[in-house]
Amino acid sequence: MLAIIGILLTGAIITFFEIPPLMKKKWRREMIIYFLLLSAGMTLAILLSKDVTIPSPLDLITKFFSPVTFYFERILS
Repeated sequence: MLAIIGILLTGAIITFFEIPPLMKKKWRREMIIYFLLLSAGMTLAILLSKDVTIPSPLDLITKFFSPVTFYFERILS
């Protein structure tokens, strides 16, 4: 529980310093992207602190491209 509080506190401190300049410049799209990336990163950090196994993106890429690789190997050999 302490790790989650630390992660959330770190995210709040980072937000405290990053958002005011974006608000002054009225960069709304950048703020949306900032919050999306921050929330994704904090979610992953919380899951890692709870020892949840997170699949690698390489697994999805391998599953997607293995039929294509097989097809090209069959054609070129």
